[in-house]
Amino acid sequence: MSSEKKYSIDDKYQLEEIKKQLENAGDMLDIVIRVSEKDKSGLRLELEGRMSAEELSGYIDERKRSLHSSYQKDELTGLFNSDYFEKRMATIDRSAVLPVAVINFNINSWKFVNDNFGDEQSDRLIEIISGIISQEAKPYFVIGRMDGDIFGVLIPMALEGEAEEYVDKVVNRCNNYEDSILAPSVAAGIAYKTNIEQKLEDLMSDAEYSMFEKKYEMKNTPQYRERLEHGLKVDME
Repeated sequence: MSSEKKYSIDDKYQLEEIKKQLENAGDMLDIVIRVSEKDKSGLRLELEGRMSAEELSGYIDERKRSLHSSYQKDELTGLFNSDYFEKRMATIDRSAVLPVAVINFNINSWKFVNDNFGDEQSDRLIEIISGIISQEAKPYFVIGRMDGDIFGVLIPMALEGEAEEYVDKVVNRCNNYEDSILAPSVAAGIAYKTNIEQKLEDLMSDAEYSMFEKKYEMKNTPQYRERLEHGLKVDME
């Protein structure tokens, strides 16, 4: 991070306002892309004979909101889905915002849970961890479920140490989560965009590589294995 611009705490409120504006601009762009002229004209042909102009306008607005939400969101977690997360990455790339912290989270031993406890519990594990990732994030963080047990987080105009502090909070909350069956745990890697020529998609791969190094370290500790398997003892009782 030697070449990135450092933001002080004094800049915090001004930066957060800029971030909110960036997020709102991205949302408006996505609405325009999603709601096609075909959809709007089709609704009018179907309903114009049965509804007033005011009712029709309200119906179309509601339909637009519904389509936009389903287009954006992952059904299980409520986070951005992978397609929309990639669009937000592209939007931030075009904005030339610097620096951007790029975080890759991966659930540890998700397959172990699925193999031993089934789909219901493995889905519940995803919901628990996605909830922690979301709850510890600030409003301007961009969070998406990139794959089954993989999550991406972008922090535009990241303050010095902001990403590291966030990751520590998520990891610690997972490790201290108490459940009779599950043992939530994540590995995380961080990379930084410090040059406008860099692409966030490439940096996500760098963050993933760093994440795998952390995962290897975590999964080879005795405490990890003991905590992971506590649910098997409960299941056999």
